[in-house]
Amino acid sequence: MKRLRLSSNHEMLSLDANSRLADSSSATPVLKIACPSLVRLDDRMQFRPALAASWTIKDDQRVFTFRLQEGATFHSGRPVTADAVARNFNRLFDSRVGSLLAADYAGVESIRATAGDTIEFRYPEPFPALLYHLAGRTHVADDSQTQPVGAGPFRVTDWVRGSHLTMTRFDGYWEPNLPLADEIVVTWAPDSAERLDLIERGEVDIVESVPAKAVEDLRGRGLLESASTASTRKLSLAFNCGVPPFDDARMRQAVAHAVDREAIVDTFFGGFAHVFNAAYAAGSPWAPEVDPIPLDLAKARGLVREAGYADGLTVRAVTTNVAPVPKVAEAVASDLSRIGVTLDIRGYDDPPWWPLIYLDTDWQAAFQGMGPRAHPDILFRREFMTDGSFNPAHYSNPDLDRLVMRARVTVDEMEQARLYREVQGILREDLPYLPLYATDALVGYRPAVDGFLPHPLGYWDVTGVSASDWP
Repeated sequence: MKRLRLSSNHEMLSLDANSRLADSSSATPVLKIACPSLVRLDDRMQFRPALAASWTIKDDQRVFTFRLQEGATFHSGRPVTADAVARNFNRLFDSRVGSLLAADYAGVESIRATAGDTIEFRYPEPFPALLYHLAGRTHVADDSQTQPVGAGPFRVTDWVRGSHLTMTRFDGYWEPNLPLADEIVVTWAPDSAERLDLIERGEVDIVESVPAKAVEDLRGRGLLESASTASTRKLSLAFNCGVPPFDDARMRQAVAHAVDREAIVDTFFGGFAHVFNAAYAAGSPWAPEVDPIPLDLAKARGLVREAGYADGLTVRAVTTNVAPVPKVAEAVASDLSRIGVTLDIRGYDDPPWWPLIYLDTDWQAAFQGMGPRAHPDILFRREFMTDGSFNPAHYSNPDLDRLVMRARVTVDEMEQARLYREVQGILREDLPYLPLYATDALVGYRPAVDGFLPHPLGYWDVTGVSASDWP
């Protein structure tokens, strides 16, 4: 049996493709393998064929036509047809489904099969980000009621909640001689100590996230190889802008000036993370030049007094229990105690942290690790617009809303980039979130494993992965 054992940070709530509960960083890598979309982004963020063998873009990025892979079949044995693909996308707009993706594809004029193997997306206005949405958290499935039945290289055959998930090679996969593995077994290790223990015992082949401070020692002892790539993965402190005290921008600014973010990065990550001051960190093509947020306790204390909290206050804060976030939350709480702000921190496992705690629980501040976003239209539309599906901070700025929607239909790349820089300038001033740090995607794998590369979006590209010690 050619088996790959993969350790993931945390278990998912659901694998119902395109549903609210499956729109997460934990479910997406599994669904990418089982239920690929029309296109994909490779480890260099270049578009590659997936269910679509080819595509054309016409009418100033209003009409997108995709020709499907010849002979592709679902795990059920049914053929992948344009009608089946169209049903997946039109289902997103059914209110009974409650998909967060409906807003991502909003404004579409039609999604229809124009031939047995051809599907067309037609928009009344340009939509240059469409391919990024397709390659993101959108999946094509034949059925998801009991398990995700897609057309990917592996099919889900067993999911024992709290224990493991098993995926088996799909012999009907359209790419010849792939995948190389017969089986993938996924287990979950949210705590750093758990991950290190699995590595020490030799019970894992691929580790989704290696504790950064342990990398050098593990490599020196021949237990693990590692690789990293730039990513937009980040941890932010989200403020509930709809209730006191963070409905007052002065309190958000006070917190920003009180947290020693450089010390947090040095303590937990060394060279595998960095401080940033906007929605995108330095190194991203979308990163703007904005004024940094300096550590300034005197200014922070003055802002707290101006906002009327000179006698101090306690803030309800929530965090996921996935390492190292709880320790980071403790460090932030220590910093804020110096300006009279006490964090009452409640930790939750993931699941159900996302989305049941983060979206549906009453909090004043939340430590939110946000997975990478392939394009600013996804990031800003979801997280910062007034009606954004990932905007539990209740942040609302009509000027930002207008800029995001203008950029959404702008085909001139220079003008679009300028608009997104302007959006980030607004966010730098309003600070609905305090950016704490951005991390590289740091993965580990046994020395015998060949062909595995870290993906900027956190996907597991294991189709061509093998191991030299397989029987």
